[in-house]
Amino acid sequence: MRVTVQLYTVRNEIAADLPGTLAALSKAGLKFVEGGGLSVAEAKEWKKLLDDNGLQMSGAHYGLNTFENPDDVFEAMEIVGCKTIIDPYEQPSNFETLDGVKTLCEKLTVAGMGAVAGGFEYLYHNHDFEFNNKFEGKSAWEHMVALCNPAWVNFEVDLAWVKIGGYDEIQLINDFKDRVGALHFKDTDPTKTPRWVIAGEGTVNMDAALKFADDNNIEFGAIELDESPCPPLEAVAKSFQFFSSKGYN
Repeated sequence: MRVTVQLYTVRNEIAADLPGTLAALSKAGLKFVEGGGLSVAEAKEWKKLLDDNGLQMSGAHYGLNTFENPDDVFEAMEIVGCKTIIDPYEQPSNFETLDGVKTLCEKLTVAGMGAVAGGFEYLYHNHDFEFNNKFEGKSAWEHMVALCNPAWVNFEVDLAWVKIGGYDEIQLINDFKDRVGALHFKDTDPTKTPRWVIAGEGTVNMDAALKFADDNNIEFGAIELDESPCPPLEAVAKSFQFFSSKGYN
């Protein structure tokens, strides 16, 4: 498994200084970043900056709304050399009823079919609300797995959000190992403020998750902190050091 970082973690730093932020991530030892939402014009700028800093884009977050013009998404992805498209978030209201889940999955399937036809992998990234409601004894996320054909839609599992949603993160990824395309190695400690912590310092079972990644040939695991307990670039660097100490980079 290779370590990447979801750039939402350093969103404010990117807004203030994109070239400097990418240079800092490279200096910290990272070789991959997980981005998202780039237009074709932005992708051209990013490609040069990524190349200048020895970085590659492991995946990119694009919501369903961006698939109104999927060819633009595909062109941007081709420019930055990225082959994995990830839906990062859909409104919690989609998960309040089983019919809502079914409707969302129909939309994800259309997007996934288009992505796969274009030569891309298509994943859905969870939060906790996909686990908050149960229908017929199963969470909305479990219904998503059943409703979405693996030929077109699979899943980027955010381990911390699974735990916050009340599920055992290791049990879940093992139960659905054939549908896990990538992992977010987000860590959390509910006793801390913010509850997001440097990887290895929280309650997520990182060692078991890393073993899962090895056993199931997971290509990328992403560092991510929605909020950081220290300056975000420092939090990313410390999280990367944790993974490096375990033999992952």
